[in-house]
Amino acid sequence: MANPKIKIKRSSVAGKVPHYPDSLDVGEFAINTADGKVFIAAGVGAGVTVREVGVSTALVLSGIVTSGSFVGPLTGAVTGNVTGDVTGDLTGNVAGDVTIGTPTGGFKSGAFTISNTDKTKDSINDLNNILGKLVPSAPTTIDGVSISLTGTAGSGRLCAGFTPTNNTGGSAPVAGTQYTRNTDSTISTTYITEYGPGDSGTVTGYVNSTGIGNITLASGDQSATSDALQIANDEDASNSSRDTGIAAGFYEIYDVRIINAASPDGYNLANITHGSATTGSVYWYEDPSTVGAPVISYSTPITPSSPTLAYSSGIPHYTEASANAFTYVMTVENATGDMYTSNSFINSDGQTSGFQNPGDKSYTNFASGTNPPARNYGVGTGVTCLISQQPRNVHTTVTSNVFTSFDASTPYGSHNNQRVSYTTDVNIMGTTAVTSSMDEDNISISSLGTGSGNATRVKAGATGDNPTPAYTTWTGNASGSIDTYEAAVRGGTLRHDQANYSTGYLPAGPDYSSGRTGNQYFQIELIRSAVSEFSITYAGSVAGCWVCMPDNSTWTTSLSGTNGWADMFAAYRGSGVPTTAEPGCSTGGLMDTDGGTFTCTFGTESSSNDSNNRILIRWKLTSGQSITSMSFTST
Repeated sequence: MANPKIKIKRSSVAGKVPHYPDSLDVGEFAINTADGKVFIAAGVGAGVTVREVGVSTALVLSGIVTSGSFVGPLTGAVTGNVTGDVTGDLTGNVAGDVTIGTPTGGFKSGAFTISNTDKTKDSINDLNNILGKLVPSAPTTIDGVSISLTGTAGSGRLCAGFTPTNNTGGSAPVAGTQYTRNTDSTISTTYITEYGPGDSGTVTGYVNSTGIGNITLASGDQSATSDALQIANDEDASNSSRDTGIAAGFYEIYDVRIINAASPDGYNLANITHGSATTGSVYWYEDPSTVGAPVISYSTPITPSSPTLAYSSGIPHYTEASANAFTYVMTVENATGDMYTSNSFINSDGQTSGFQNPGDKSYTNFASGTNPPARNYGVGTGVTCLISQQPRNVHTTVTSNVFTSFDASTPYGSHNNQRVSYTTDVNIMGTTAVTSSMDEDNISISSLGTGSGNATRVKAGATGDNPTPAYTTWTGNASGSIDTYEAAVRGGTLRHDQANYSTGYLPAGPDYSSGRTGNQYFQIELIRSAVSEFSITYAGSVAGCWVCMPDNSTWTTSLSGTNGWADMFAAYRGSGVPTTAEPGCSTGGLMDTDGGTFTCTFGTESSSNDSNNRILIRWKLTSGQSITSMSFTST
């Protein structure tokens, strides 16, 4: 046959290598036409392998190399086990395990034990674990950290009836909800301090979705200001007071804040990012309102039309009954803007000496008021609320600061201590008997003799210091006038009285301004047995005080020249019973005109010897004198 062709086994697939004994017999060649490589199956017995012609026989292409070495760059893939030495560069993939072998000079002792049969991947993993224990934890990042605003205008709640601008891109603000309030169109935060890493990444500040400055961190101090973002104290993390124990040289920390960033009108948020870490967002409302501070004004109070009255010395007094409430209208201008402070924006300063506390007032107490209130409520035209004040259960005359003062407060200012003007004196006598002030029907007796009940007023009988004793039932607790020589108890005070109660007082009463310039008297009776000595206590000023047992004949006979009246402004004679010549009954010190506690003695007599166990006490008052309290006790 002419020109015969000998064809060797071949493959045109790049990287394909023949296999013994599947593809080649011993001594047989094969060609990879894509790679330009020639292979031969060679060896003896179990050592037969496929080898690339012209390459070191130590390179095993498919099988196991048990001896020899490979020198030169290895750019292919080794898929078997290499047990010899590889002294060149391995730039391909080693799919099998690589053992460490024995280093020159042998293994040194250290953190863990290494064997020449250990695999490199395992030893590297152990080494990384040990190094991880030696490296300190990184400082805390800003992720989720709260930031706080500074230099704002307090807080306020959003009013109803309008749609506030929402710049956040998120949920809209809600009427009635409280938000931080800002008014100067710039916003700043306090520093958040000692966060990391302070040597890598970019820190960016945001107001809403707008970047307001960014600073890229690197090793060393990067403290700087970029627009409205400011970084300070960029330093080694070993200085951290939060993450203590970080060794020097590993990390850095920094402080950061937003300063004077532009703040658009409406609802806003701000935050700071550092790489993937983001602080919490802080929210506020930039309030564009231009309303002024609230202003309180009042109408003239209206007096009770059908009052419930009680009388003392013929003088009418209001009781604490609801029918005695005074009413007046409060008007408030500038009650809201875009915002308000709280529903109870009118705060009461409490009860007065004579009138009960009408309480705080809410927007819902005002005409057409709602909660939350409407925007610009009371702007231009004030809004009104009816105030009702009922007398307290006290005995007093209210001469000033008659009604409660109020304070109005909004985010736009305040108007405090505002009280309706009222110049008429108001007489009040509650229905509960008291002993702390003067009450004609209830003057305190404590631990004195035998008997019950307190002292009560009786008619003085006549003018003069020592008239014939009388103890007619007192009638001044009803409408009408008292005798001109009788002192009056009004508003809890016994007084020498020359007032005209028909004008300048409420409720209007009798005219005591004429015929009453002389001495006036106040006479009371105590019904007690087994009393021979007792204490008299009073607060105020008087001109005289006398004591009598009108139904004790021994007593009245001894004091016949004074109609049975013994004098507390004169000393007891020291024995027996006071006499006309020595009518004094004061012991241990004379009673004086300025108040205090004084002792009265009956000498050898006792109230038990009075057929009615009656003790009369007669007080004299001159112009300007009064008594605010009085009591009688055992000595």
